[in-house]
Amino acid sequence: MYHSPAGRSAINMSRTLMQLYCRRSLHATSAVWSLRKPTDPGGLGTLAIRREAYNPWERRAPLNPQQVKTLVRQGYEVLVQPSTRRAYTMNEYANAGAAIVEDIDRAQIIFGVKTPPVELITPDKTYVFFSHTIKGQKEQMPLLDALLEKRVRLIDYEKLEDEKGKRLVAFGQYAGICGMVDILHGLGLRLLALGYHTPFMYIGSAHNYLSSSAAKAAVNQLGREIQLGLLPESLGPLVFTFAGRGNVAQGAQDVFQELPNEYVSPNDLEEVMESGDIRKVYGVVVSKEDYLEHKEGKKFDSKEFDKHPHRYVSTFAEKIAPYTTVLVNGIYWEPGYPRLLTTDDMHKIQGKKKIDPNVGIPGLPQKLLAIGDISCDLAGSIEFIEEYTSFDAPFRVYNAHTGTHTGDVSDVGTMWMSIDNLPAQLPREATDYFGQRLLPLVDEMFKLQSDKEWKDISGISQKLLKSVITYNGKLTPKYEYISRIRQDV
Repeated sequence: MYHSPAGRSAINMSRTLMQLYCRRSLHATSAVWSLRKPTDPGGLGTLAIRREAYNPWERRAPLNPQQVKTLVRQGYEVLVQPSTRRAYTMNEYANAGAAIVEDIDRAQIIFGVKTPPVELITPDKTYVFFSHTIKGQKEQMPLLDALLEKRVRLIDYEKLEDEKGKRLVAFGQYAGICGMVDILHGLGLRLLALGYHTPFMYIGSAHNYLSSSAAKAAVNQLGREIQLGLLPESLGPLVFTFAGRGNVAQGAQDVFQELPNEYVSPNDLEEVMESGDIRKVYGVVVSKEDYLEHKEGKKFDSKEFDKHPHRYVSTFAEKIAPYTTVLVNGIYWEPGYPRLLTTDDMHKIQGKKKIDPNVGIPGLPQKLLAIGDISCDLAGSIEFIEEYTSFDAPFRVYNAHTGTHTGDVSDVGTMWMSIDNLPAQLPREATDYFGQRLLPLVDEMFKLQSDKEWKDISGISQKLLKSVITYNGKLTPKYEYISRIRQDV
């Protein structure tokens, strides 16, 4: 590529400045955190924040430096494994009073976000992370076996719940925010591949934005383009269906509401298709009672469903999917529940013919163009999604008629996304949010020691006990069912 003399001079100057900055930053960081070597254990105990090794995009931490500073002032010693990938720097943790050390084995509790490498798990410790084992997920069973073998006390964030079953520590809101931004970006790519330029092309992936506010501002600008009538009329009204009413769905709707929008009920969808306005988008929020029907024609009963989910069938494919442009899936699902969409459903929903994007007005293969599966239950509520996608390759297209998945967004089928660590795209903000909810629970976690039989434990709240999956080489009574799931499989 040709650069003018002035351009070459500017490039050389930029390189020189960057090299000076990197050397200075490395020196400054080393100067600060190298002084923070291990000290005497804190009076209340020692905890550690381990380095995340899940994938290159995982830059979150369970606690931010300010929250670490609070713990240090309370009397805890905090160890932090060095990492230049973590969004909060070693310098920031060192300034908060943490010891930056590679060896964290002396900590009683080791905190992380995602699952650690099995070979790096230290025996006879309390670990706290998202284990993804409570549904007997096949791919996580080697991890569970290692935790049992090493007599680890595992506290799973996913099961830290209040008395009503509401999760106390979660990234859910940020999964929804990032997932919604990503699927808007994907919708722009999908429509362009089908022959339509739309304002959605101006939206990037969530990790392209410095903050959720910046991402929402971009979506708001997109909304102004829609208000001006810049969506092709032949697309018809665009309908975004949000499955679920929890933190995930709410975070997604926080982004959606930056667009000119109108919420409608599932019963209004047919009318929207006939006379909807293309200068706004339509949203519909569906709960179980909107698409689950009793096999005997009885009224939906949530208590009965919880005990006997097999008595219900899903009508989502018939009642809602034919009118949906983008499905944002945030429902809770477990084995035995009816699926939101089955593979057979997709046969009925999808068109078979590939659209020629080079004709003047190409048309659409079917109404359901994209699925943002934020729940990420593999082969779960959406049966055909059997693997995660990644930030490097976020979108796949599923063709129900051939049973194939491809990375070509112009292919016949439905585009889908299922990234299991979406909040890592806004790592500092997500860490702040998560740590604020975790911090009040740390004191009680130190009471969980290995010197007692499970039945003899006292002085610990039920909300914490219910989050303990493994204890001293055994599954705790609440999670013994996992063994039965494994046997059935």
